[in-house]
Amino acid sequence: MTEVLNLALLMQPKTLMFAILATFLGIVVGALPGLTATMAVSILVSLTFGLNTAEAIVILISVFLGGIYGGSRSAILLNVPGTPSSAATALDGWPLSKRGEGGDVGILVTTFSSLAGIFGLIVLALLTPVIAKFALKFGYWEYFWLAIMGVLISATLTTGDMKNYKGIITGFAGMLIACVGLDPIHGLPRLCFGTTQLYGGINLVPAMIGLFGLTEAFSALMEPSSHDILDGGPEAKLGSLVKKSFSLLKRYPINFARSSIIGTFIGALPGVGPDIASWVAYGTAKKQSKTPEEYGHGSYEGIIASETANNAATSGVFIPLLTLGIPGDAVSAIILGGIQMHGYKPGPTFFFENPGFVYFLAGTLFIVNVIMWIEGCAITKVISKILKAPVGILMPIVMVFCVFGAYMINLRKFDVILMLCFGLLGIVMRKFKLPPAPMALGIILGTLADTNFRQAMLAGRYSAAPFFTRPLSLIMFLVILTALLSPLFKRFGKTK
Repeated sequence: MTEVLNLALLMQPKTLMFAILATFLGIVVGALPGLTATMAVSILVSLTFGLNTAEAIVILISVFLGGIYGGSRSAILLNVPGTPSSAATALDGWPLSKRGEGGDVGILVTTFSSLAGIFGLIVLALLTPVIAKFALKFGYWEYFWLAIMGVLISATLTTGDMKNYKGIITGFAGMLIACVGLDPIHGLPRLCFGTTQLYGGINLVPAMIGLFGLTEAFSALMEPSSHDILDGGPEAKLGSLVKKSFSLLKRYPINFARSSIIGTFIGALPGVGPDIASWVAYGTAKKQSKTPEEYGHGSYEGIIASETANNAATSGVFIPLLTLGIPGDAVSAIILGGIQMHGYKPGPTFFFENPGFVYFLAGTLFIVNVIMWIEGCAITKVISKILKAPVGILMPIVMVFCVFGAYMINLRKFDVILMLCFGLLGIVMRKFKLPPAPMALGIILGTLADTNFRQAMLAGRYSAAPFFTRPLSLIMFLVILTALLSPLFKRFGKTK
């Protein structure tokens, strides 16, 4: 018989202890390169079978939220994104750490991550039926344009705008890399060159570890002075850092609200999730910023946008999961399996049939975000001391973690070789000043664009007309066209 959940079960000492321990475990797993929240939740889901429903769900959600947040720690301190959703955070977090502001950024990320999670929870509670109904309007055509919009945003992740062709080139190169492997429609190998190891495609995690982590380690060992940490003055007290993080909330309220909405909405789209939410929010914040030139060189605005969006998305993924029974991303698919394993079947009538479960889930999200904030603030001082280690000692350790993280994904030596190839590619790209972040985004979005384009063509009987005649699809196309042509109009206006 299915256990009836309520808030009283959540407040049991044993359940709260599981929340505290699982959140900390998630933070640690997220901070280690390659050990993603998806991996941790997938391992734990079977181990929770012997627990009661309340404890099992609390553990899975705590590890999920802690893992998404934890990825920011290594992204900031070492320029090695712990999870794919923290890659955008590394763009500004690492430059700030090099300026001696690693502790400030750590507290900032902790505060905004927790507040964004609570914001997403409020949206989940109030607007779930509306957002779920709107998400249903997204078909193959709209998902294709969404992927293209994401790649075009990659142009703004460098120092320019749409005129900066380097971001677009590396973004579409990433989409091409995503096409490697078996054709998802016909099952035929593409761009594998006879290598059976590539039939499963290019795994995102080894690619990102190579592009960011290994490239950074190689660069540091070749030129140690490039990773010198500037003296940030006397070490600030924890209380003053927390106060500063809340003062930034007052300084950038629109950025926080906009990124939270973007994160929650994108999290509610099936198959998208926090990874894409962070990039979209980052690109949007840069376009709206009064100081876009600071992005990529140590902008607090950029970090706020990225971390707010990816943590708001952790609440957003539960909207399609509970209302439609459709997981928003890979980790929520595993959580859905865990929920079903304990006798619940999410769907359109789930809210009416199981109101206690909904309240329990909302309470869990709130408490875990509070626990995450307390634990994140507590460990900031400890992990910021990592930066004081000499480069010659620190970077070899980083390389070990990179190899370990790449291997642990599928327990394949080939993934380590793949990571090394992307590390060498990252060195070449750095030499020619090609940004790696758009390539990572292209790899993430490539499969989404490829699969949905081909399914759209099949559904439309090989007609491209629905891409431009469906109302929502047409709006998205016009937004993309405007973004591409606006620099030309601006240049023409200045010339005239």
